[in-house]
Amino acid sequence: MATTTYIPPFETRARVVIEPERTDAPPRRHVARRRPAGRPTAVACVGSAEPSLHGSRLTRRGRVVVGFAWLLLIVAGVLAFVRPWGGAESSGGGSAAVTTVEVRGGDTLWELAADVAPTADPRETVAAIMELNDLSAASDIRPGDLIQVPSGQ
Repeated sequence: MATTTYIPPFETRARVVIEPERTDAPPRRHVARRRPAGRPTAVACVGSAEPSLHGSRLTRRGRVVVGFAWLLLIVAGVLAFVRPWGGAESSGGGSAAVTTVEVRGGDTLWELAADVAPTADPRETVAAIMELNDLSAASDIRPGDLIQVPSGQ
């Protein structure tokens, strides 16, 4: 049987060459190769890393990112228990000194706040008085009532 080979030239025309079959070589047979018994062995590449029990290796930037993430988790955990922003002042605990005052005729919460803490903002002092005495409005006080006011603000 003859073999047909196409040889593309650099010319504009194509040529086809028909070669006769070689009789000196025996025909090639496809023989299946046997697979070796057992498990295949791993072959190390030239640029392979040494095997490690710790998994993948991180670059320097990866180690910095992982360290920063751990640091954030630790800080968040500490702040969840410490709460530096919510100390005894804002919780309304018994650590603030409180004085009891009797309301006289014509007194207002604004005047009482100015008398108790003349240097502080009267709005904050009035809000503290209302919170200490569970008042919903400034008109809830009557002459003769005993109310608690924060002292030393």
